[in-house]
Amino acid sequence: MNKRISKIKRIMEQECIDHVLITDYYNLKYFINLELDSGERLLALLINKDKENILFINELFSIPSSDDYKIIYYNDTEDCISILSSYLSGKSIYVDGKWTASFLLRLMNRFSANYQDAIFLTTKLRSIKDEQEIKFMIKASLDNDEVMRRIVPFIKIGISEKELYNQLLFEFENLTCEPVSFEPIVAFGKNASNPHHQSNDTILQKGDVCLIDMGCRHQGYCSDMTRTFLQKNEKMEEIYDIVKTANLLAIEAIKPGKKFSQIDKIARDYIISFGYGQYFTHRLGHGIGLEVHEGYDVSSSSEAIIEEGMCFSIEPGIYLPDIGGVRIEDLVLVTEKGGIVLNSFSKEKTFI
Repeated sequence: MNKRISKIKRIMEQECIDHVLITDYYNLKYFINLELDSGERLLALLINKDKENILFINELFSIPSSDDYKIIYYNDTEDCISILSSYLSGKSIYVDGKWTASFLLRLMNRFSANYQDAIFLTTKLRSIKDEQEIKFMIKASLDNDEVMRRIVPFIKIGISEKELYNQLLFEFENLTCEPVSFEPIVAFGKNASNPHHQSNDTILQKGDVCLIDMGCRHQGYCSDMTRTFLQKNEKMEEIYDIVKTANLLAIEAIKPGKKFSQIDKIARDYIISFGYGQYFTHRLGHGIGLEVHEGYDVSSSSEAIIEEGMCFSIEPGIYLPDIGGVRIEDLVLVTEKGGIVLNSFSKEKTFI
């Protein structure tokens, strides 16, 4: 049995959980390396505390056998929920949180049990990266660095956000041959005051900042980085220095045993001290791995404890409405001694 299923079974034994239903695409990839989108058809891995594990899948999708689970095929004329429920016997069922209500409600009506969200299980396991995952994430970040280097010469007055966005996608495709980890953000001038701006036909003009938030994948694992490029603008240069220092202070403070809320507070308090607290409008960071945003976050409300092997972003920002914004984002891997930044593209002021 693979190590990841063994780990979840140990937790199930400790917590007296009879069944765990894994249905999410990324959870299935993580636990049994199954990459399959079954559309509207049921696809679920039933992990049993003390019985054989079972994968339920439509017969349209034939997959190799596995020592980790038995495969139960069903066809489109059969009631897949009735089949699944016939293999349940326990009193507690934990379901990963993205299963559609159309399946979950039918199962709840057919089989009476204590249903709970399995997110604490999947997050607990996926948040600690193993050696292979770390290698993949380092490579994804190095690729991200390289694409950023390739794109800098194109950042010139007169180019549009959309043109730079398309050039980014072109460079990623040429270098990585994998899908980007999320839709890149390219924001010029006042558009950079919107943390989740969608790139449009805005032209880069004299005095504008250029904010680029981008990420790619390696073997399915994500990278994520933001850099802000400047033109001579005293106000935005001041903002840049504040955000950069907040980023560095937060990274320096990362150590196993601390709470995520403590790290957020360090960066946020520094920004507040300059009178810009109201313009830092989002959490400090988020977990990352197979998905660009994973189970835990680096925020003022997160009491979760930082552990060795975790990987997350540190991305303070200041966003001045109708003026512009600055965000500097790095990915940090937690080691026994502290945080290691995975990406290497410079955070020194870069003028365009």
